[in-house]
Amino acid sequence: MMNKLLLTACLFSGAQASVSAAPPVPTVPSVLTVKAARALGAGSTVTVRAVVLNGSEMGNIRFIQDAEAGLALYAQAAKLPGFGELHAGDSIQVTGQLKLYNGLLEMDPVASFHKLGSNMRLRAIQVPVAQATTAFVEANESRLLEIKGVTGLATPAGAPATTLAGNANYLLNGQPGTLVRVMAASTGPEGLVDAVPPTAEPFDVRGVLSQYAPSGTGGYQLLPRLATDLVRGGGLPRLTEEPVPVNVNATGFTVVFSTLNPGDTRVRYGLDAKQLKETRLDPTPTTHHSLTLDDLIPGTTYYVEVSSRNAAGTETAPAVPFITGNGKRLRPGTKN
Repeated sequence: MMNKLLLTACLFSGAQASVSAAPPVPTVPSVLTVKAARALGAGSTVTVRAVVLNGSEMGNIRFIQDAEAGLALYAQAAKLPGFGELHAGDSIQVTGQLKLYNGLLEMDPVASFHKLGSNMRLRAIQVPVAQATTAFVEANESRLLEIKGVTGLATPAGAPATTLAGNANYLLNGQPGTLVRVMAASTGPEGLVDAVPPTAEPFDVRGVLSQYAPSGTGGYQLLPRLATDLVRGGGLPRLTEEPVPVNVNATGFTVVFSTLNPGDTRVRYGLDAKQLKETRLDPTPTTHHSLTLDDLIPGTTYYVEVSSRNAAGTETAPAVPFITGNGKRLRPGTKN
């Protein structure tokens, strides 16, 4: 009897040991808001979901933001596959450790990330230029700002900025405390380096609020990304050339026009200027618009209305008459 009890005890003990030796179930990191992650501070390892604000025009850094806050990510593309391909509008989930770099809270190293989507809308905090200094604060660090109604950029010495240089600093309307820095990597046809700031009318300046302060306080600077961040015309497409027909034939023509800022291409048309029943749309953002109308009636006058829409709104031109078959544009008062 005693031997049976000992055997039972041994078997029971072995079963317990087997259970306790089972590998632990891996834990899934909890996803925090960017604001909650920032509150944990340097040294914390966090996972967040947010939208990317910039691409390679800022080198190895990517800024991200959600509805409440922003954060900088730093990684070398060669060491983190896919990081260099991230661009503005990408939605990502990212995990890494927070650190302070000259006052800027950033994720470095970035342990991992994966892309969730693309073409997400970027929402900027809009501030009149007269109140710009109120936006250069910690709560807006790494967020997208849009400073409205700027009349010019000036060097810290007070000279008007005529052509922008890389790794150079400027001030909004020459105001102290509104530092704008041009990144050296923002080059090429769409880059800021060698771009000429608008002068004929007020414009808006978009950029990510960064910080460079060895002391840990102050040192906020606005980082525009591309030349398109110097926004003319309130960001609206703004038609700069009236629509004209090209490639005219008996059953159609191509409508072309230009806009100041990128937007989609929209055309409404019909036989009556007050009843434009047919529509065409090309959603690709552009400033050089072209859209072909076909299957039209030969030798017939069509009234064509063009418009363009982007995040800032829609710009529409009045309907004008085009005629199929001979390529001539009819104007009020002319004979068919």
